[in-house]
Amino acid sequence: MKFLHLSDLHIGKKVNGISMIDEQKFALNAAVQLIKNENITSVLIAGDVFDRAIPPIEAMEVFSTFLSELNSLKVKVFIISGNHDNMDRLAYLSDLLYKSNIFISKPFCGNIECHSLDEADIYLLPYVYPALIRKYYPDEKISNYSDAIDVLIKNTKLNSKKINILLAHQFVVSSKVPVLSQSEQKSVGGVDEVDYKIFKKFDYVALGHLHCPQKVGLDKIRYGGSLLKYSFSEINQKKSFCVVDFKLKDSLKINLFSISQKHDMKEYRGYIDEFLNKDFYSKINKDDYIHFTLLDENVIDAKAKLSSVYPNIMLLDFDNTFTRGLNNDFEVNLKERKNLFEHFCDFYSMQFSNEPDEYKKQILLNAFNSLKEGECAQ
Repeated sequence: MKFLHLSDLHIGKKVNGISMIDEQKFALNAAVQLIKNENITSVLIAGDVFDRAIPPIEAMEVFSTFLSELNSLKVKVFIISGNHDNMDRLAYLSDLLYKSNIFISKPFCGNIECHSLDEADIYLLPYVYPALIRKYYPDEKISNYSDAIDVLIKNTKLNSKKINILLAHQFVVSSKVPVLSQSEQKSVGGVDEVDYKIFKKFDYVALGHLHCPQKVGLDKIRYGGSLLKYSFSEINQKKSFCVVDFKLKDSLKINLFSISQKHDMKEYRGYIDEFLNKDFYSKINKDDYIHFTLLDENVIDAKAKLSSVYPNIMLLDFDNTFTRGLNNDFEVNLKERKNLFEHFCDFYSMQFSNEPDEYKKQILLNAFNSLKEGECAQ
């Protein structure tokens, strides 16, 4: 019996304003091919199917196509909602999809939903929080996420003769500090942390929430990781498909298959002339999603010049005397009120690393004065 453990698809996500839909289609097609090649019988999707609670139509179509392809392969699919999903919306048509062997966690109602296969029981625990658990267990002492999940697990009876698999979407931790991405931050005091030991009675725990593929405490408790690199803090992470193989109850075997990205993410730091030099750009993939940090003191139309060679620039930053001065000395005074002309001069300074000269200022002043006169006339 083989399972493919997926999580954090974030279908419909935009990274720095660029849609990831085509990248997601590419990766999901790779998942379908892997399922065929490895004779995988079930797919576990551990939350954050979509990037928003109300996903765009295009994202819903991508996921619908993926589920249709899995259904045509006679693969069973188990899905839970994550903190980015809407629990109720994701469960829409769950009763109908059940007939197609697609099992979506229903809105939480006090216990962990279970679906039985011949050899395994699959438990579906959508993203939950302490206040929701207290509603169903008012006599229990629940002060944080770990307490809440512990209460749920203790009130879940497992069949010890079967393979017990749990899908969960929480911030599960061990003594080892987890690898976090830019969007993943611990709460103050670690109130959202869940102790991995709570899950020890399961034979495998398919986790979602953290984007870096990693085990937590035990090999059998794992984050599948996100489908793609969704920020530049993830550029060194090796995204992978996690295939879980059980021949017998105590014969867990885990294989990781690298997810090839349609466009990788890269960061480069240096001077614009260097990046526009053929010796440089001929050695790299110009179609990657790129974050450039320029060290030049003064460059006009840097984005346009770089875009003529690198079509997928995601971020452009400057590290020079001017920007370092801003970072070290500039304080925003919320009480200070600036007029439109002053704001425009600030914007000009940030773009060109120096203030507009008096001639340009006079042109701007004339333009803004004309604008004011027009507003008064209206």
